[in-house]
Amino acid sequence: MALTKKSDRSKGDGGFLKRVKQRPSRRSNYFREVWLELKKVHWPSRNQLLTYTGVVLVAVGICAVLVWIVDSGLTYGMTALLGR
Repeated sequence: MALTKKSDRSKGDGGFLKRVKQRPSRRSNYFREVWLELKKVHWPSRNQLLTYTGVVLVAVGICAVLVWIVDSGLTYGMTALLGR
């Protein structure tokens, strides 16, 4: 079976050229479908976007403070333990 496939390829049936010629149409189909999917997306309003951004910034700030507290505590503990 592998020999027949190899011989089919060597016949020059234009399979490679057909694939190369189809690529631009496949690309344009892809981008067309992406555009259609983006039209279906429910985008947030400006107020929702500002609210969500504020929530994220507050959450990041709280996490940063917690990491700072833990880091300071561990630094203090290690300095007390090592006596430096």
